[in-house]
Amino acid sequence: MTISTQFPAGDKMLVFPLDMASELDYSQLENPTRVAISPGGMRHLDADSTHFIIVQSGELEVSHGGGVYHMRSGQFGCFPGASTLKGAAHALLVTSLGYEGATLVGGPVEELGRLRYIDGCTSSLLLAPPVRGEPCLNFLHLPSHTSQTLHTHPTVRVGLILSGNGQCETHHGMLEFRAGTAFVIPPGVAHSFQSRNESMRIVIYHPDSDSGPTHTDHTMLNRTFVDGTTAKTITDIHTRVEVRR
Repeated sequence: MTISTQFPAGDKMLVFPLDMASELDYSQLENPTRVAISPGGMRHLDADSTHFIIVQSGELEVSHGGGVYHMRSGQFGCFPGASTLKGAAHALLVTSLGYEGATLVGGPVEELGRLRYIDGCTSSLLLAPPVRGEPCLNFLHLPSHTSQTLHTHPTVRVGLILSGNGQCETHHGMLEFRAGTAFVIPPGVAHSFQSRNESMRIVIYHPDSDSGPTHTDHTMLNRTFVDGTTAKTITDIHTRVEVRR
């Protein structure tokens, strides 16, 4: 498969369809990221990074770590290290360069989000960060005839419209959204998602997080009790160094 690599400017939001193989390089960002479109065929993924995959249509076979994962429309996954993709799926691939994540597969994505967001929208955390600060994958639902408050994010956002139609307002004009549209929002770029007569369902990659477990605050630790006291507060028994394999 012939792939054209682009190095986009950092002040404009980009939208692109999934029917043409391409690659966008954002390795210059604080959270180095590479974005790729896979319209089918075979593709090999790097060994030294973690790859987030969102399938918009069709079926995808992922060979990873001696196993084979079969993904279909609306499913998503996270694969650290070397992987091979093949199949007739249209998929968005987001690579977190140099990051070692966990192998996870989920979906299909639900119709609505489980958490209240802004302006009538809801969201869900599809793939949680293993440790606070690490990448995660989110779902956003916009009811029909919804217009978000214009806003920004401090880090890049990479997303895919799973279903629905609408547009995105930016300072550079309106961008059309429909099922199968992928997008990249550079850090600090103001935008407003706006649905029309259909709701929109969107999966969005975040390269970082400000919530989630830490080494001193997680459910295994917090819900362990010694003589009635949570282990969270008994710091002398906390594991101090890297976990031994």
